[in-house]
Amino acid sequence: MKLKILFFIFLAGNFPLFFLLHAQEILSVETNMFRANDTIVKQQVEYKNPGKTGENVFWNFGKLKPVDEKYTVSYSLVSDTTAAIAGTEHQTRYYYELRNDSLLLCGYENPTTQVTYRMPEILLRFPMRYGNKTEGYYSGDGTYCDKLDVEAYGSSKSLADATGVLILPNGDTLRHVTRVRTIKLVSEKILPLSPDRLSAKNKNLPFSTDSIQRHLDTDSVVLMTDTYRWYAAGYRYPVFETVRTGNYRDKGKTTYFTTAFFYPPTKHSYVATDIKNKSVQDELRKADLAAAGNNGNNNASNINATQQKEADNARDEIEFTYNIYPNPVESQLSFEFFIDKDATVSYELYTITGSLIYQQRPRKLHSGAYDDQIDMSRLIRGTYILRMQVNEKVYSEKIIKK
Repeated sequence: MKLKILFFIFLAGNFPLFFLLHAQEILSVETNMFRANDTIVKQQVEYKNPGKTGENVFWNFGKLKPVDEKYTVSYSLVSDTTAAIAGTEHQTRYYYELRNDSLLLCGYENPTTQVTYRMPEILLRFPMRYGNKTEGYYSGDGTYCDKLDVEAYGSSKSLADATGVLILPNGDTLRHVTRVRTIKLVSEKILPLSPDRLSAKNKNLPFSTDSIQRHLDTDSVVLMTDTYRWYAAGYRYPVFETVRTGNYRDKGKTTYFTTAFFYPPTKHSYVATDIKNKSVQDELRKADLAAAGNNGNNNASNINATQQKEADNARDEIEFTYNIYPNPVESQLSFEFFIDKDATVSYELYTITGSLIYQQRPRKLHSGAYDDQIDMSRLIRGTYILRMQVNEKVYSEKIIKK
């Protein structure tokens, strides 16, 4: 994420605060790896389109209503002799492990099913910053109700595809947010148990990657799960998540179900003992004070004249983040934006040849979040340009009408 406000305020050791804040936008083992004895609250809420990719995106989930009672996700050591971590939710226990720089899913079990991944699924590779990606195949086997054999295999791709500002369902606004998108393909076979199959399973040999890909290309049913997770600086676990499942055979156009989950940061019980993330939160609070002009470290002895001028200019700049979805669009285009100071905002929609077809005249707006709808149902298919102006600064976004 490009920081809209640069803070030339030096801390102990003469390290600029803005360098420290930039580093916190990276997912790392120290700040984001699962920990034993941590518990987080997870609440199902209304689903909302995850929006655009890129830097300086604005996500407004502040109006989403709860769907189901909240429950907890708890983490524990599998045993005293292993570094594996178990995460338990909804009567299912997932087994995770950190190998070198990779967070892996090694299997799961619940009252009816037990599956062990011979080839673990890679979830994240640390460190992970905007633009980084990881991908791989996984395969495993297990049993269903101790009567049927289960073969599970697929692929998983994760990309840190966006950064920006997030408003949560409880109204909290979080900056320094990184979003990770994971597309997972899942295929399973359930077969009768037999001595031959049990003998093969005992060899602990995973499918080859070529074999997995052939199955994904030819199996009649392959589930595609598209998951977005939002990570905020100062919190070890995601603060928000959307999930959409569909049919891989039509590239997910046929949707099976959608849902979303809110992880209230104020109810993350682990924070009190998470020294690394508490330090990040302290740095962010100092930054907020500095931006408001209340930080006593901001004095002439710490910065030179050029730095002071750059800092003054940065403080005068409007922080403008926005989100446009869906894109491509069929009918209604949602346009959400956030400004951290009062500003004059206007926007227009143009054809690719420059003809004006929609205009929102300049409005003097107070700082905060706003959302508008643009009706594109009567427009012909093609490419359009949305031009946005905030005070004197202009932004543009390509819109595809399908």
